[in-house]
Amino acid sequence: MRIQHSVIIPAYNEANRIANTLESVSSYLKTGEGRATGWEVIVVCDGCRDTTAQVAGAFKGRLPLRVLAYRDNRGKGYAVRRGVAASVGGMVTFMDADGSTPMRELDRLSKPILDDQADIVIGSRHAENSNVALDQSVCRRILGRAFSLHTRLVLGLDLHDTQCGFKVFRGDIARALFAVLRSDGFAFDLELLAEARERRLRVQERGVEWSERPGSTVHPLHDGVRMLCAAWEIRARLRARRHIGHGYLPLLTVHSDPLCDGCQL
Repeated sequence: MRIQHSVIIPAYNEANRIANTLESVSSYLKTGEGRATGWEVIVVCDGCRDTTAQVAGAFKGRLPLRVLAYRDNRGKGYAVRRGVAASVGGMVTFMDADGSTPMRELDRLSKPILDDQADIVIGSRHAENSNVALDQSVCRRILGRAFSLHTRLVLGLDLHDTQCGFKVFRGDIARALFAVLRSDGFAFDLELLAEARERRLRVQERGVEWSERPGSTVHPLHDGVRMLCAAWEIRARLRARRHIGHGYLPLLTVHSDPLCDGCQL
């Protein structure tokens, strides 16, 4: 069966949360839009020191599931990149292991790609029609807004929310785009969207349902500072590339059929 859609779930020590997420994925694939097409689910265990791989592996009888695991913790960006490289779907989605954005949001986010109106659709907690359960601390919310403003100023990304962990891609776009990324950590979203803009890809932002899940491995101050620094590094790389004449080139030919076979770089 031809794989229509690949779902990538990066995970680091998510043994206590990933089962609920895979349950929701399993339920989705049994009903509605998920029932009609071929799927693959790829869980990438990013140097997990707990039983994440075993918990995820227990779903192999209920899901078209692969578990990729490696010894060293390399970062979320690296994990998503590994998963995308291993994917074969005509569309590719990556979602967080905590399931903070429910799988059912995929119906709305994939529609612009299926209608050939977008190459990438990103979920957003701050865009119109978002539905956010604000259990975050005041500190996290303030830092999030400050980070968003900084991103606009440094990278020129006119987006409300670059960091929401639910994004959908044309499959050929995803595999080609992730192949050129260098950021291994949480800043990979910034590099991803900056590269998409450089290559004039069609990016849409859509509000999603989102709720805070306890147990996050993101440290607002420590990881926030690292992402701020990464934004400047990404900007410097893009400017250097433009200077030598390799910027603003399309990544690949955009086909009218977003699920085409044999799309070429």
